[in-house]
Amino acid sequence: MTLLEVILSLAILGGSVAVVGETARLAFQNARLTRDIVQAELLAASILAKVRLGIIEMSPVFDMPVGLQATNLLDIVEDTHATTAGNVAASPWLYSLDVVDIDVVYDLEGNEIAYLVEIAVTVRRNLPLERRPVTCRLVRWLAVEPVVEPTEEVI
Repeated sequence: MTLLEVILSLAILGGSVAVVGETARLAFQNARLTRDIVQAELLAASILAKVRLGIIEMSPVFDMPVGLQATNLLDIVEDTHATTAGNVAASPWLYSLDVVDIDVVYDLEGNEIAYLVEIAVTVRRNLPLERRPVTCRLVRWLAVEPVVEPTEEVI
C-alpha cells in the first residue's frame, strides 16, 4: 500500500465517524424534545382534569409554576399543582389557564341551565422565549351550571 492509499482511507474513516457522530447527536436531541413534548402533554391533561374536578379554580392565570418534586411521570401527573417553594424560577414548567364564555344553554322554557365555556391550558418549559421552550396547549369546552344564590325566606 502506498502512503496515498493510507491517507485516503484515513480521510474516509474520519468522514464516516463525523457523520455517525452527528447522526447520534441529532437522535439524542430529538429524543429529549419528544420526552419534553410528552411530559408537557401529560401535565396539561392533568391540570385540565383538576380544573374539571374543581381542584383548581376555573379562573384565568398566567405562568403559574407546576411543582415537580416527583421522580417518575405518574407522580408528576398527580402532583401538578404543588408549587416549588412558591418560586417561579425554581419550577421547570409553567402553566397558563384561559377561560372564555362561549354561550348560554337554555331549556325549553327559556331558563338558563348551563354556560358553555372554553378552557385552554397552556404548559411550557420555564426557559427564556429566545430558547424556544416546549409548549403544549389543550382546549376543552365544558357546560357549567350557573351558580344560584340562596334567597332568604321571610317568616
